[in-house]
Parts: sequence; C-alpha cells; structure tokens
Amino acid sequence: MEQNLIYALYCPVTNKPVYVGQTTKGLDRPFDHVKEKSHSQKVNEWVSHLKAQGTQPTVVILEHSVESSLLNDKEQYWINNFVTHGNILLNQKNVLSQFFVVSEFDKEQDEGDYLADIRLFIKARRKMMGLTQSEFAKRTGVGLRFVREVEQGSKTNFNTDTLIKLLQFLGRVKLKLDFI
Repeated sequence: MEQNLIYALYCPVTNKPVYVGQTTKGLDRPFDHVKEKSHSQKVNEWVSHLKAQGTQPTVVILEHSVESSLLNDKEQYWINNFVTHGNILLNQKNVLSQFFVVSEFDKEQDEGDYLADIRLFIKARRKMMGLTQSEFAKRTGVGLRFVREVEQGSKTNFNTDTLIKLLQFLGRVKLKLDFI
C-alpha cells in the first residue's frame, strides 16, 4: 500500500490552511513540520511562533494513497484550490511567516472587526502582487486614501462598490450585482 499523501497544515487560531505538502513517507513527513524539521524555513518560523504561544499546527490529510506520478499535480491542485478561495499559503512566493503570526493583541483588536478578513486579504494579496498602495490604487481606479484606510481598518463607513472594485481586481469577486 502506498503511503503517498497530500496534506495541509492548518492554523489552530484561524482554522485556515497555511501550508500544503506532499510525502511518500506517510505521516512522518507532515509531523516533521510540527517538530520544526521542515525543509521550509518559513514553515519552521511559523511553527516556532505557534509553539511559543503554547499551540501547534493541525495536520489535515487532504488525500491518501496517491499514485506517485500524480503527487506533484495533486499538491498543485490543492494549493490552487486554497488560493482561489482566498487563502494565503506559505507555499506562495513573497509570503512570509510573519503574515500568519497572530498575537493576543491582534485577536483582541479583531474581535468585533467583521472586515478583518477582507482587510487582511486585500493587504496580503496586494503585497504578493508586488504593488505599493499607490500602484494598487491607480490600477484599481480608487483613491490612495481609501486603500490606506481599508488596509489599516480605519475605514468603516464606505461605498461597497469601491470595496468590490478592489476585490474584483484581486480576483475575489466574480459576479456583478445589478439592482433594478
């Protein structure tokens, strides 16, 4: 029986995927990450921070008994699937482990901040695209002040059409709502 797996490491705080991997060695490989013995320095840094907070990542098996010739394709499928659904992963270029560091202060601040996920998504995706706030504002056709205020969380009273422009540019909103 093949021990080929596709797995994900989930954040125990947000319950969202942070890393996707593959292995031909069964459960040993995913748990190496938990022991901070990953081949990825970014994953080791993230796990180290979690352990300092008294927790650790959750290992989730996405697929098991995967045919060896399909491992790379299956891993890429899951990465693309999570990213398409708005998740940021350590597998992606320009994503640093610091993005996933959630301090007690952050948890308290985000309590009741219903736009926190959107705000964090916009900021992270903009940075992943290598755009400054100014470049992002120009390319989306919204004001620089709006972009800054949304990312900082100081903008709470705004036209949703403008926010939708940002999300559409980032590939997050695909439908247009028309009201008659």
